[in-house]
Amino acid sequence: MRVWGWFGLAASVAIGAASYAQGPDFQMSFVAGSTDPVGRFAGGTEMRLLVAHAGRLYAGNGYWEDRPGPEGRHGAQVLVLDRPGASWRVDHDFAERLPNGRFRDLAVGALAEARFETDGAGARLSAPVSLVLASTWDLTGATRVFTRDDAGGDWSAVTLAQDRPARDFLPQIRGFGTHRDRVTGADLVFAGEMPRGIFAGSYDPAVPGRIRWNPVPELDAGSVSTDFSGLAGRLRVSSFAEANGRLYAAAGQQIFERTDGPAPRWRLAYTNPRPGHSETGIRGLTAVPTAGGGEALLGSVEGSAARLVRITPADGSEVTELDFSDLLPRAWGMRPGYVIAAYNDMARVHDPVRGDALLIGFLAFIPRDVPIAAGHSVVDAGYGQADSGAWYLVRWPDGRYDLHQVTAVSGHPLLGTRSILASPFPDDGGAVYFAGYDAIKAPAHNTAWIARAGLAAVLGGSR
Repeated sequence: MRVWGWFGLAASVAIGAASYAQGPDFQMSFVAGSTDPVGRFAGGTEMRLLVAHAGRLYAGNGYWEDRPGPEGRHGAQVLVLDRPGASWRVDHDFAERLPNGRFRDLAVGALAEARFETDGAGARLSAPVSLVLASTWDLTGATRVFTRDDAGGDWSAVTLAQDRPARDFLPQIRGFGTHRDRVTGADLVFAGEMPRGIFAGSYDPAVPGRIRWNPVPELDAGSVSTDFSGLAGRLRVSSFAEANGRLYAAAGQQIFERTDGPAPRWRLAYTNPRPGHSETGIRGLTAVPTAGGGEALLGSVEGSAARLVRITPADGSEVTELDFSDLLPRAWGMRPGYVIAAYNDMARVHDPVRGDALLIGFLAFIPRDVPIAAGHSVVDAGYGQADSGAWYLVRWPDGRYDLHQVTAVSGHPLLGTRSILASPFPDDGGAVYFAGYDAIKAPAHNTAWIARAGLAAVLGGSR
């Protein structure tokens, strides 16, 4: 047993035979606690999301569980990388303060790009429009959507809802989705917000943020069951995916399908029959091709019954592709107690020989009665302990999975892979970017990170 004291905080870490080793193929692209090229502080306990937009790479951080250092408190930030090899810079500080001096916006909860070729009536725009959107954990209980103006670099906010924060849960958007209505032809953007539901918006240059949001949710939160262990009071719309031309949303332990048209409806398409205990339910909803030529949905079940499940949305049937309670004892020699995989999405990359692959980041908690295997370490949060590494899976087109680890060094445990994205830069050699740290309800400071590796290293030999 070894005690790590990083950033003035003490945490118990059990160290196996292999500690943190520099991997020759993974390099740190960003480490929190630095200043950008014009002297602005860039930090965060977590780097939560990555998104490509207008030839740049954007990242959203958060300060959940932060214990401020000499630089003082900060609000959430959006960072941007302009080109390979450049320094990350602060694109936007969420700097508004509350009367008590706290920053209003604790973390970036959602970050995405929305592309519009038609307006809300289905009429063709004179030129396509792409917007980058963000939403935050707002301590006032407001749910706001921020839109970036690429011409001036400013971010404007529109409030979708206002609700009272709970002691352990803030009203929030956890995912954006896009879809062209097959009946009306309108290009739409969707915000999965709780405690209200799913809001829809369309492009309108005459309104703030250039998106006209319907003030009434298309899917009311009351339609989603919370009758599962762990979900009460913490329901989230975690993700969206298009499959076979239809839009799907994961909320809690259920998946809903949108029926397009002037009066859209959402039908329940799937309920997880093996939910276990989970604080989120299904994450990372992604379309995958089937042998018959159509598409199925791949989802990640968070929690004590963690697995990756392939769902046929037409009839709600399922196949478990990977069970973490089977994989990790074989790969690590340790039985997991709780797993979070595909925090926000599954990243698609292309291998020129083997075809498209999905990259799926995860974090595993290890029960206290399980001996820590050689080569592993854990961070102890008091209520439980999590493997301190940054791990991810590669899913191949045939449904086979390989297990890999981000091995770049940041000076502290990487503790989970939250977001993965193929590089948007044509001259980046096919690189892939990884982002993470999960504060796991334990004190942290300047622990957010972003790493980079070439595609060959990312997809290389399994562990």
